[in-house]
Amino acid sequence: MEYDTSDWSEASIKFEAQGKAPKRYGEGVFRFGAAMTLSVLLPRRGWKLIKSTKHYAYLRPPESSQGIYTLRAKVPTKEQALEIARRCYEKGESWMGQLGEWPAWYTHKRRRIMNELVPSEDRRNITEKFAYELPPESSLHIGEWSVWELEVVKSDGDFEVQESGEISREEIPKLDNNQIIEGQELSYELSKYERSSKARQQCIEHHGVVCKVCGLKLEDLYGDIGRGFIHIHHIVPMSRQKGEYQVDPINDLVPVCPNCHSMIHRRDPPYRIEELRAMFRNRF
Repeated sequence: MEYDTSDWSEASIKFEAQGKAPKRYGEGVFRFGAAMTLSVLLPRRGWKLIKSTKHYAYLRPPESSQGIYTLRAKVPTKEQALEIARRCYEKGESWMGQLGEWPAWYTHKRRRIMNELVPSEDRRNITEKFAYELPPESSLHIGEWSVWELEVVKSDGDFEVQESGEISREEIPKLDNNQIIEGQELSYELSKYERSSKARQQCIEHHGVVCKVCGLKLEDLYGDIGRGFIHIHHIVPMSRQKGEYQVDPINDLVPVCPNCHSMIHRRDPPYRIEELRAMFRNRF
């Protein structure tokens, strides 16, 4: 499905560097989060992209300034984002792509099953038991956390809109139809780190396939298609290792479900397993 973004308004968005880049990247280079967004938007505005990885973009500003920077880009109002979310909901299909210059994705009626963790009598093992099911959740995300993001969520009732980022909107005149431009080519530069299948297998053989955060076993939820499926989280991100290194499958790796894995990386540095487990347990 296509959405018209020509009437989005110009805005100024403030963002900060997360520190200086390693010396090997040269003088005046800084490290930024939201790599998927900034590695594309900033080079179009005079910045020099030195390197882009999964979590970081290393860029040199056009001026030798430091601290807080300002990005000017077109963004939707909350009402415009709400309208897009409602159209997505009517169509009933999840998707991932781009709106304007921003990464965007929509998830339709995601099931939310809540389980409780029941300790054994000797409290040495924990089993999972179904507790209840929340209303399904549909959500639209535009932008990327740590720069600017609009999230439109519907669970029980109408959509609710949440916005993050330091943003100042400006109203601009609407473009005529003959001024609308499409077909801009976008490119992404990513660094991919080789993972050891042997280390993954040894991690699973030792820890099992139960999520170490929420206790979910995907086979219990999805049946046969979930058997043996689990994400393996690197406690120390591979992007922070300097080249090849020896991994300890038992102490360096931990099995987590896809949802918890995503939550672990909602901040930089990632949440520790113990932190996220405490958040999960305190919610229920």
